[in-house]
Amino acid sequence: MELSSDPDYVFTVVTGVIGLALLFQVKNSRTIAILIVPILAIVEDPFFLVFGLLWFAPMIYMPALAFDEFDQRPLFGKWTKRGWGTVLLSLFVLMNMVDTGLPDMATEGQLVEEFESDNDALDQIIADCEAESDCSFPDGLPEEGSESDVETAWEISSMEKNIAYLGLLMLLSSVIALVGTATGRLNIGGLTPTMAGVVLVGVWWVESFLFTMVTHGGINLEELYLLPVSGVMLMTIHGLYTISPASQE
Repeated sequence: MELSSDPDYVFTVVTGVIGLALLFQVKNSRTIAILIVPILAIVEDPFFLVFGLLWFAPMIYMPALAFDEFDQRPLFGKWTKRGWGTVLLSLFVLMNMVDTGLPDMATEGQLVEEFESDNDALDQIIADCEAESDCSFPDGLPEEGSESDVETAWEISSMEKNIAYLGLLMLLSSVIALVGTATGRLNIGGLTPTMAGVVLVGVWWVESFLFTMVTHGGINLEELYLLPVSGVMLMTIHGLYTISPASQE
């Protein structure tokens, strides 16, 4: 699994602002959010324009399709808002969960990170790993002046593995519960799609906490973007499935 330790506060701030604007229904928030993506691509990387549109577009339009008060028509004038909302929600969940590190942390005895040689924080990464007894370099350290990538391997304790298994259980059970309650095929007293959504977004927080725990990291301000993004997801799930379906057409 390849991870990056570079602080990416630009992405965090932009995502947080967009998420809060959507949550509080700021006027023209969708238009502003879409226009921010090219700007972010200039700051980050031109390739980010493709990723940004694929990642931000579902998040931006999901709430609009979930609630009538946003006055958003079905995309392309076809199908229903609930149908398109489900498609965008599924795409957003898939993009955020497909690269989860929980399976590796649950089944492997170590968490391997790979860092490119031009990483600005590489010296600090190496120093942090050397300072911990449960961190090693599987391929050794590159020679001075070498452009080889650096791999670090963090040992995972049995307790950390159990937390990873818990995260996977939360992911599986929340998806089953969400699909079941949204389609009306699962009727359990008190269980609603919104409750299933709470467990689903909780998987993000479990993974973030576990990664910090394994690598002995401190509080990572980058992860604060999860707050508004989690809110947007729950807002969408509540509007699409918990509120009467008749209001979604």
